Amino acid sequence: MGYPGTTLDKVNQDAQTFAQWKVDMLKLDGCYSLLADTCNLWRNYDDIQDSWRSVLSILDWFVDHQDILQPVAGPGHWNDPDMLLIGNFGLSFDQAQAQMALWTVLAAPLFMSTDLRAMSARNMDILQNPLMIKINQDPLGIQGRRILKEKSYIEVYMRPLVGYSYALVFFSRRTDMPYHYRSSLAQLNFTGSGLHEAQNVYTGDVISGLRTETNFTVVINPSGVVMWYLYPVRNLGSPQQ
Repeated sequence: MGYPGTTLDKVNQDAQTFAQWKVDMLKLDGCYSLLADTCNLWRNYDDIQDSWRSVLSILDWFVDHQDILQPVAGPGHWNDPDMLLIGNFGLSFDQAQAQMALWTVLAAPLFMSTDLRAMSARNMDILQNPLMIKINQDPLGIQGRRILKEKSYIEVYMRPLVGYSYALVFFSRRTDMPYHYRSSLAQLNFTGSGLHEAQNVYTGDVISGLRTETNFTVVINPSGVVMWYLYPVRNLGSPQQ
């Protein structure tokens, strides 16, 4: 019988058949240079496995190649770091939150690979987080990147969003204890005199009155994240509305 799927000499015929069946999506492996004109997304690097080690391996590859990968991503053409493992067995709760946040800031397609019938309520909350999905589906479609790697094993990722807003992910690679990370928008290379607010994507807490020079502290669990939706309130040089 062989494997299900299609072959190069039957691609057009099979595509028409799938279209008639109103299939939402086709996944083709091994497209190589043929993909650019016809595919909306492409898998990069190794297949993901149900382990934190596998997630980190894929993340490391994306970071190592972010200067190449970021420019080719955008509406209609996406880099795909593979499936979300949330709800399976290989990730802790903090690691599940981390994968969702990091995949979102990388503008990754959010495909789940889990048994929805057996998923816990808190894992379902991760996957159905409205603000997270809003950020992932941002119309600009810009892929985020790592902007800072600290000696303390804390990394910061940033993704530009519509309305001069940003997604910020503070990610801990530590394995010992929660870490109090102190920084400011200026240290993250933000400029200008604007006033910002930051909403914690997971807790909903809002930090108001953030200027570029304002110091803040986030407490990040080992192998976990704190994710902010950062948005401007007003420009300090402009009159209040």
